Amino acid sequence: MPSGLLIDLDGTVLPENNRPTKRVIDAIAEASRLIPVAIASGRVQDDVCHFARLFGLTVPQISDNGATLIDPVTGRALKRYILDRETAELVVSDLKKSSYKVLACDAGRFVEDPDQIEDWKITIVMAKFDSEVEARGWIARFPADKVSSYATVDNLGHWYVDCTPLGVNKGTGARNFAKEVGVDVSKLMVIGDGWNDMPMFDVAGTRIAMEGAPQEMLEMATEVVPGIDHDGAVLAIEKYVLNLSE
Repeated sequence: MPSGLLIDLDGTVLPENNRPTKRVIDAIAEASRLIPVAIASGRVQDDVCHFARLFGLTVPQISDNGATLIDPVTGRALKRYILDRETAELVVSDLKKSSYKVLACDAGRFVEDPDQIEDWKITIVMAKFDSEVEARGWIARFPADKVSSYATVDNLGHWYVDCTPLGVNKGTGARNFAKEVGVDVSKLMVIGDGWNDMPMFDVAGTRIAMEGAPQEMLEMATEVVPGIDHDGAVLAIEKYVLNLSE
């Protein structure tokens, strides 16, 4: 059995209607009674805390693509990585010109209009693009020594670029989570379906990829499970954590 479990949200356990199936909720809740379980998502802190409560999770959770480790009970950030202001302003300015919607998390506050950023304590900047090609085009063009950036797709099929402080990603979140709950990061099990989950695959010992994930993830995976429409994440939890599979 793994020592801990990290689960991506969009495309892994969260369908288009933002309502995980009862089977998913029950499996995650049952797993959390055996080992520490956390969400590891590019979503902002409020979203992650909401779904953590839905799943009955109380240990630290990972939001902002690894830039924030948060207590889901109190909503208090346990660890937070901040973009320096000069870089944050550069990223926001460039994305405002290149994309058609820019969002940010500023001092833990979700900001839907970048002109309303007040504190400039930015953990993540998210920009919505018309296509994967455009999102990846921005990443290829923007200086790679400024931020960590990933092209991500939400549960509605919308493409985003997520920008966090340089070197900060879900692998960072996984290491911080493991340290906080007192387990070896290499003993973690992770479940994901997108490019921003790759850093978790780099550090975890048991790597579960959803069917349809990027080829690099499929090649790294301990096991590939059916897609979200078939509750593939549940099958992995039942096999590796709950020991229900033959």
